[in-house]
Amino acid sequence: MRIVAGVHRGRTIDAPEGLTTRPMTDRVRENLFNILGQDMTGAVVLDLFCGSGALGLEALSRGAATATFVDADRAAVAVAESNCRRLGLMERARILRCDALRPGPWLRPSNASGAAAYTLVFCDPPYALTADARGQERLAEMAGKIVRLGRLARGAVVMLRAERGKAVALPWPDFAMADERTYGTTTLFLMTYRGQAGSEGTA
Repeated sequence: MRIVAGVHRGRTIDAPEGLTTRPMTDRVRENLFNILGQDMTGAVVLDLFCGSGALGLEALSRGAATATFVDADRAAVAVAESNCRRLGLMERARILRCDALRPGPWLRPSNASGAAAYTLVFCDPPYALTADARGQERLAEMAGKIVRLGRLARGAVVMLRAERGKAVALPWPDFAMADERTYGTTTLFLMTYRGQAGSEGTA
């Protein structure tokens, strides 16, 4: 795996071993950022179910201000941290081992971002979660929690990755569908937050 563009273009990054994570290919990641825009300057990024951290790292390489990486898997968190250190990005990164479906420190502002709300969210859960109706409900509830705590900026973009051909109930409340793209066995859903940022709460 490699960083596609930005100041770290061409730098290699590691992926966790085993079958627990399904790293997004460089080609799909490149297509995604062609849609999102090449310049991420000032973006405040949340990378949920981050795995190797490739999506958040790509955003940081393209100028994002900060990225918060969240994964419950110990090996994934270790690899994401190793990748951040190798690229010299630790000052702009926050890496947390916790369940993305439960309230946690990722719902609170970091020292790096201050009170800045997230402007870009990558949500790349296990395919089994998006293929199951209850799993889809839990993801929507998670999005609602982020909204209620005022952690999303108006106009923020959320990417949800799912397996091709699976019926996914979208958009979430307070969101609008912006785009849908399928690449091989993967479908990427892009939603835009249309509500108002709320008051900061306690996670």
